[in-house]
Parts: sequence; C-alpha cells; structure tokens
Amino acid sequence: MIKRITIVGGTHGNELIGPNLIRKLEQDGSFKQSVIPVDYLLANVEAYKAVRRFMDADLNRSFTDNILNGDDDSVYEHRRAREINQLLGPKANNDRFIIDLHSTTSNMGMTLIIKDQASFNLKAASYVQQQMPEVKIILSDRDNQFSRTLNSLSDYAVTIEVGPLPNGVLRHDQFSDTESVIQHLVNFTQMSENEQDNILPASTEVYTVRDRFYYPRDDDGQISAMVHSALQDRDFEELKPGMPMFQNMDGTVTPYQGEPGYPIFINEAAYYYENTAFVMTTRKTVVPDG
Repeated sequence: MIKRITIVGGTHGNELIGPNLIRKLEQDGSFKQSVIPVDYLLANVEAYKAVRRFMDADLNRSFTDNILNGDDDSVYEHRRAREINQLLGPKANNDRFIIDLHSTTSNMGMTLIIKDQASFNLKAASYVQQQMPEVKIILSDRDNQFSRTLNSLSDYAVTIEVGPLPNGVLRHDQFSDTESVIQHLVNFTQMSENEQDNILPASTEVYTVRDRFYYPRDDDGQISAMVHSALQDRDFEELKPGMPMFQNMDGTVTPYQGEPGYPIFINEAAYYYENTAFVMTTRKTVVPDG
C-alpha cells in the first residue's frame, strides 16, 4: 500500500528540469492538500551544483546491495546512495511511490519508464497516456535484473524522460509537460483501487527493451562511426533490416541487420561513456489491469 509519494530531481546533475520543478512545486505548495503526502528530494546535490551528470560515478547505477551495504566513502555517489536509501528506504520497503525526473538529448518526446514488478506502475502510466496521448511507455525489467537505479528502492516507481533537451538547459514546454505528468500521477495515486480500475483503457501500447547497439571502434579504441542521419531523431520509429544504421568514418554505411524493432535513446549524449548508440525495443499491447 502506497503511503507516500516522493518526487525526485537531479539524479543526474546536468538534467535541470527535475531540480527546478521540485523547487517550484515545493514553493507553490502544489500538493499540500494531497491525501497521500508528497515530498521532494534533490538526489545528486553536488553534481547539480557543478552542472555535471555525476561527480565520481553514475548515481543511477549506485543502488546495488553491494554499494548500499558497503562502507567505502571514496566515491561521492556511493555515499549519497546510502544516504538516499536511509531517507527513502530501506530498499524494497514498498510503501512509497517514487517519481524520478529526467531529461534526454534524444528525440524521445514525453516518455514514462516503468518497473514491471507492480501492476500499479502500468496502471498509472496508462492513466497518464489517456490524459496525454502523446506519452510513450517503456515497460522495463532492468531494475529486476540489475537492481541498481534509484527507483529500485521501491516496486512502485516511474521515471519520466523528456527530450530532446541539451544537458544544462531548461525549456518551458517540456517543463510544463513534465509538471502535467506529475499532476496526473499524483491524482491517480490518490484514487481508490476501484476508481483506478474503472477508468483504465482496455489495452495499452508499451515498448519493452530488447537489446543495445554499440558504436564501432577502431584498433585504437576510437569511435569509427556515428549514428546515420536516416536514423537520427527517429526514436520510436520502426527500424528494419537494410536501413542505414551507422555512417562510418571511411565513408561507408553499415545497415541494420537484426529483427525489426523500435530504437530509443538514439545518440543519447550520456550513453557515450557506455558506448551505447541506441537501445532497441519491441512494441506490444498489454492489459493495464492484468
């Protein structure tokens, strides 16, 4: 049973919508009358001050049991993960709904990434999509596999991704859309279970992560290709075998050879350090109250 809602910003310090939006919501007293208490958290304080994704390590990869149970204080984000676990946890306590606010340099529009551990997450995302049909939903099992993101602290969680937006930049339209999504999520959470089920659509379109595609590199370890212009900005559009995937530095083109799918996070700036060019998904229809 959800007893509290926590809205998180600044898990990555150079994504400015989250920190500024939680400051606005707090100053406005937007959810003071909420039946379920709403609180706020600026996650990566030092990285936000420095307008950097992270200081020593990615905070959103730092919530593993090994890190949370460790005592190494040399990595700032590992210390901060333990502090956040104390504030929001302990891990898997499951009485808190976490809404983690992010932005992306990819052309993802408004996207909700939800955990598949609890049916509530899909119901909440489906409700938002009813109110805002342009919203895309990614159903992810990565927290179940790796259990390392901030949202792994509870089974009830959603990540909001909005883009394209350069790092260290605010845009009014995306700021406003993110605020609307939060309002819908809080409203849905406050409904009774019977009310929730009665208003949900019969089915919902979601995308499930299938694979990652990596940048080619030469013998010296340097990137030897870039995302082809025909693929750039085509997030959530079908990629079929034979379509251009990489433009190689030698002038040749590498076509896509896999099963048809829907790429996301295409040419995401933050994924260069992981060497990820894009993430491939499968589109399917699911029943939100199942």
